[in-house]
Amino acid sequence: MEGCRDLGTKIMDHSKQLVDRLSPIENLDAKYTNFLFKLPYWMETLFSYLGESLMEKDSSLVEKKIQRWADAFGQRSSESDIPLDHALHFIFETRVVICGFLEEEAIKHTISADSVIKMCSSIHLQIDRAARSIVTHYTTFMHNTKKALQHTNRNLDISIAELNNIRTALFEATIFSITDKDNRIIQVNDHFCKLTKYNRDELIGQDHGKIFVSGVHSDEYLEHIVHEIKAGRVWNGEICNKAKDGSLYWVDTTIIPFLDREGVAYQHISIQYDITEKKKTEEILLKSEKVSLIGDLAAGIAHEIRNPLTSISGLVQLFNESDPEKNDFYKEIILTEINRINFIVSELMVLAKPHAVYFSWFNITESIQNVIDLMQPEANLRNVVILFEKQERIPLVYGEKNQLTQVIINMIKNAMEALPNGGTIQLSATSSDDNIVLSIKDDGVGMTEEQKKRLGEPFYTTKFNGTGLGLMICFKIIQNHRGTIEVESLLNEGTTFRITLPLHSTPNIEPMKVDSLNELR
Repeated sequence: MEGCRDLGTKIMDHSKQLVDRLSPIENLDAKYTNFLFKLPYWMETLFSYLGESLMEKDSSLVEKKIQRWADAFGQRSSESDIPLDHALHFIFETRVVICGFLEEEAIKHTISADSVIKMCSSIHLQIDRAARSIVTHYTTFMHNTKKALQHTNRNLDISIAELNNIRTALFEATIFSITDKDNRIIQVNDHFCKLTKYNRDELIGQDHGKIFVSGVHSDEYLEHIVHEIKAGRVWNGEICNKAKDGSLYWVDTTIIPFLDREGVAYQHISIQYDITEKKKTEEILLKSEKVSLIGDLAAGIAHEIRNPLTSISGLVQLFNESDPEKNDFYKEIILTEINRINFIVSELMVLAKPHAVYFSWFNITESIQNVIDLMQPEANLRNVVILFEKQERIPLVYGEKNQLTQVIINMIKNAMEALPNGGTIQLSATSSDDNIVLSIKDDGVGMTEEQKKRLGEPFYTTKFNGTGLGLMICFKIIQNHRGTIEVESLLNEGTTFRITLPLHSTPNIEPMKVDSLNELR
């Protein structure tokens, strides 16, 4: 942490020198001279904020500063007729300069390679957010311009040439395509061709919804996207597509429909960013957390399996051919114990083995009870009592059963670790017209306000040997189910996690199948 603060201070102190490292735009039109004159001040401020983001424990404060900076820079640039690719050039150059600076510090052995990776990841996130905000300002500016063109042909706020500049910027800075009302591709840029591995002639006229189908997403998920576009609403989410050579890739996609005077979508544009590497990283984190969970459960499971095995061993020795009645009794006990072992192993395999990820309707209270049964041995070892109170007739939940089961396991495991001297964990499940609410409450050590604010941050943990990935993944899974996690905690009094899941909702980001990841690699 000290290394991050020191480097953050260095970046702030050397912000002017870092601005000098930015690569200039070649053959820049003379009319943008005023923009270049003011640019060093803007970029110096951004470098300073990025350095500050490495220093502050509460990153939300710095994120707000960077957001305000991006809003102001995007508004000023778009209103000054600066092409989007020019504005984004310096934003993305900032990423290159800072990463180069961090690499230099690593070579000097002032920080470790792992620290460089973590800090670069944090910087990437801040810069991507800033870039998105700037693109949003340009998109809004273009939308407002379109409305002005529709309502008046006098005192035009924007010329055709300037519209072409924005179009050129979008083509150069993003993965871009235009599709007609029948979902036929009518225009793509070079980045789109490079990602899909098709040439432009092969793509024009193709059905955008069929040519790239990967088989990863459910029909319901894809139908929801089409429904939103036809309704004239902007759709944003993550999509896995198949390239010409059969390889899979993930894109963060924003689809913007264009409406005629009757409000009917006559074409739409798609702006995409390649997030394949990000999805690989998320899957690696998910798998590592599963391995950690299995290790934590191992002692209790071994104890639970050993007990029925001991009973079976003893009963086998009591078999007596001359007493069939007792033998039948012994057989019944043995079968019961074997079924118990089978249940434990089956539940462990569900958690451990790779599986295809599908959203479906399922009984979440049964899943919670299965998790409690699976974790009861560990609870016994820790002198923890687990209570479960559920409302009658809880509706089925539409979600990814294995992922939500992993969330429940994580929550109960964290609650047990908050009870070093034993105690009680109370679980409850209730429903309303629109939501199901799951509550996990312990009477353990509790948390401070500062600790509570940082829950869900990667690599932040209050445990001696924790990674901070468990809760981060829980927050991500619930977010993908369009749910929320709320936390109430008082130091030395206990903690309550409240998970709210919508009953009728299409998932925000549909997870990929594990087999798809193998193809990505």
